[in-house]
Amino acid sequence: MEQTADITVSEVRIPFRDIDMHGHMHNAAYYAHAEAAVAGLWRHRPEGRDDPVYFVRKSGCAFHRGLRLDDLARFKVSVTRIGATSLSFAVAISSEGAAVADLEIVWVAVDPSTRQPVNVPQPVRDWLKSFLA
Repeated sequence: MEQTADITVSEVRIPFRDIDMHGHMHNAAYYAHAEAAVAGLWRHRPEGRDDPVYFVRKSGCAFHRGLRLDDLARFKVSVTRIGATSLSFAVAISSEGAAVADLEIVWVAVDPSTRQPVNVPQPVRDWLKSFLA
């Protein structure tokens, strides 16, 4: 994974397990790989003692063309919004320089005990600002 000031890029060679009977990648696999790309960014966050947990609040995908077995896909992750209790990520997927899909993933921060929304910790907010698109 490569990390720059504004995006994180990872690459995945599309495995057979992600291919449907028509030779294209399953729709759900786009989400799985995009979430893995966001997790690749997230593992570098500053951690605190009383950190919240994060749940997916919303996700969406616009498909441009299908990936096939052994295609090399690039996943660029950027932060599109830092709200009080939520974070929005954009994941742009491309292959051979052509757009494949654009995903939006919105997380909400919640208290691990009560499962109620809480504010995103300030150190995390400050860190994520460098990834704002």
